[in-house]
Amino acid sequence: MQATTQLFQTASAGECAEILDFWLNECSLDQAPDTQTVQQWQQLFQQRGNKFNRLASLCQQWLNETDSL
Repeated sequence: MQATTQLFQTASAGECAEILDFWLNECSLDQAPDTQTVQQWQQLFQQRGNKFNRLASLCQQWLNETDSL
């Protein structure tokens, strides 16, 4: 996950959105990120601002859904 986090620091919003969608919605449960990692991604996207705010919201939605399981 460290490589993904590093990628999120520099990649375009479109590229980040595609990768984030995979990790949050498409990968198997044994490959899925833990809540701490998704919280880190959310903070990173919030810091990047603008187009990345939508991605931070997706992270929050995933965290909310995970908490309710």
